[in-house]
Parts: sequence; C-alpha cells; structure tokens
Amino acid sequence: MRKRFPLQLVKDLIPMGGDYLLKPPKPQVIKQDEKAWMTDAEFAREILAGVNPMMITRVTEFPPKSTLDPSQYGDQTSTITEAQIGSSLEGLTAQQAVSSNRLYILDHHDHMMPYLVRLNNLDDTFLYATRTLLFLKGDGTLAPVAIELSTPLLQGGLTTAKSTVYTPASTGVEAWIWQLAKAYVCVNDYGYHQLVSHWLNTHAVMEPFIIATNRQLSVTHPVHKLLHPHYRDTMNINSRARELLVSAGGIIELTVFQRKYAMEMSSVTYKDWNFNEQALPDDLIKR
Repeated sequence: MRKRFPLQLVKDLIPMGGDYLLKPPKPQVIKQDEKAWMTDAEFAREILAGVNPMMITRVTEFPPKSTLDPSQYGDQTSTITEAQIGSSLEGLTAQQAVSSNRLYILDHHDHMMPYLVRLNNLDDTFLYATRTLLFLKGDGTLAPVAIELSTPLLQGGLTTAKSTVYTPASTGVEAWIWQLAKAYVCVNDYGYHQLVSHWLNTHAVMEPFIIATNRQLSVTHPVHKLLHPHYRDTMNINSRARELLVSAGGIIELTVFQRKYAMEMSSVTYKDWNFNEQALPDDLIKR
C-alpha cells in the first residue's frame, strides 16, 4: 500500500496533510448521543443536508416510475403501495401528498440496476437498487416512510426487478431490518456522491471550461479575471486524483460500491450531463 499510495501523494491531495486521516475529529452528530446516527430523523436530515444533498427530488407521480428501457428491463415501476405508507402521511392520501409537494424520493434505482448482475457476481459484494420515500411533516422536517430494495431478476431475456419494501420500525427484529435497509441506501448514496456528485460534477466537468478560458480569453479579459481564482489548483488536483483515486485499481474502485465498473458508470452518467441543469436555480427547480 505504501508503494502504491505514497504518503506525500496523499498529503498533496489533502490540504491538512496525511496526518488528518489518522486523527479525524469526532462527528458532531454523535458528540451528545453516540446512537443519534441511527435515528430516522438523522437519516432524513443527511439526505437533505449531508454530504450528498444533490439527489433528493420531489415525487411527481405515485408510485414512482423508472426511465429504464422497458424492452430491456421490463416494468421497473416502484412496488411501494399506499397501504404501506398511508399511516405515515398525517392523514393525507399518497396523491394528496404528491399534489401538496410533501412526498420526496432519494432514487438510486435506475443507475444501479444495469450494473447489479455484474456487481453482485464479484467477491464480497452484494448490493440493491434502492428507492427511499420521504414525507415532509407538518413541523417542516423530513421522515423516511419506505425503502424499496431491488435486485435484478432475469426473465425471458429481460432484466426485471425483484423488490421488497420496508417501512419504519422501532422494536424487535423489524427495527434492525429497517436499520439494514437504511444502510444499503447509505452505501449507494456514498458511492454515488464520491463518483458522480463530487468527482464528476465538481472536478471533471470543470476541465473543458478551464482549458477553453486559457485558450480563448486574454488574461486581461474581465471574464478571465473573474473565473481564474475559481480554477486554482483544479487541474493539478484532478491529475493527482487520477493517479491515486480514480484510476484503475485506485482507491475509488477499492472502496466504493461501483468497484471495477466505477469509470464506466461515470462515463455513462456524463453522457446525460447538462450544464444548464446543474446550475442554480435550474437544478433546484427540476428537483
């Protein structure tokens, strides 16, 4: 490991130095209560205000549907029913919750399903495609009301889904099963954040703009002067990251769920990337 990931390279990537990795600060969420991270309230808060707040979207139809090609993947519509979530909607029907903008989803289904057969055939790997429904309560906080875990099911040339829905529980075996369901969601969200929300959408997509700015604009141009400070160290950091993090067999492939398919998944995702949709306020409006 020392030869593959020399300490100096780690220090170059981490402003506070490699020693920070060995002595990380205690997360604030567990300073007062070491089990606070297990609560549904904290699970929902992190989806909205944690490391990856870029995925949560408003539900526009119930049950949520898939955008996967039905000729290849069959019907991938969510199996979550109103009967399963109705008691958590504060007297509203599912359609009323949708119409009043109070039902939200963290959807890690469509981008996961095409890879699950290959990923789950790897050693020490088993994953689900996940859909997490959240309800905006009267007090203004979010609460998870259902988690759908799906695996691919090969049927007559189609890769359909075999899905199970879990709802919140606080006692008995069901409470621990619910914790495991939330853990699968967090694994997907962490991996997607590292590869797409962070690496692809903040580091990699900036490279064409940096190159174009330096090629096409004079250093005295007002736009060049405006953008230049924001480009500081980006190309250097990206270059070093490709040596250590996002290379074949690098840290990303060793630690996140995409494993050896990480680079393929980021390339596929980039095909649908749209500058205007990522910019504010369009990103918030579409979600």
